[in-house]
Amino acid sequence: MRMKIWSLLLFYIVINSTCSAYTTDYKAMIEKYGPVPEAILEPPSEEMIAREKGSLLGNIFGHRGARFDARTKACYANQRITLGAIEMYNMDNTTMYTTLAYPDVADAGGLLVTGKYLRSPVYQPEPYCHLRSYGDLSDIAIIYCDYHGCLEEDRDGLRAASGYTPKHRVSKDSSDHTIVFVVIVLGVLSVGVMIVLHNVLPKAPGA
Repeated sequence: MRMKIWSLLLFYIVINSTCSAYTTDYKAMIEKYGPVPEAILEPPSEEMIAREKGSLLGNIFGHRGARFDARTKACYANQRITLGAIEMYNMDNTTMYTTLAYPDVADAGGLLVTGKYLRSPVYQPEPYCHLRSYGDLSDIAIIYCDYHGCLEEDRDGLRAASGYTPKHRVSKDSSDHTIVFVVIVLGVLSVGVMIVLHNVLPKAPGA
């Protein structure tokens, strides 16, 4: 019984230390590589989603959040694939790959494509997608996109470490005011239609 308990404790310690080893020290990253790019802290795609949610047409017909979300996830997948390819490259070569050059992963003749670290060039979920790196890819770094930012855990970690507060958020009050405005507009339109129909339709005899 004691052996089983000790085995479980040892397993827990190993797992815990392994997870800790892969935890990114975001404060150390900022101290080492300087200010975090704006595209990481405040991705343009977040502003677009916020505007879509807060717009009048977005409230009437439903915003395109699901489409934005799918494209963002596709971009995140590209970021993971790119980072994995670079890690494999650095394990195989003495000259380390330190800074991402986008053509190396996006073009058929790119370094990581011709070197077979990628099966095929990464595609752009949206025309605005352009992958970059922050930090040293042979040491501590992340991949991010000019439009979609970076993986959520990295974004949140860097925001917290830099003391950054997100700007683009749709407040509940704003959404409530928009919905009230929509209801008023629809009510006015309904009254207008009723007035027009009353004047246009023929009246019954004796009315």
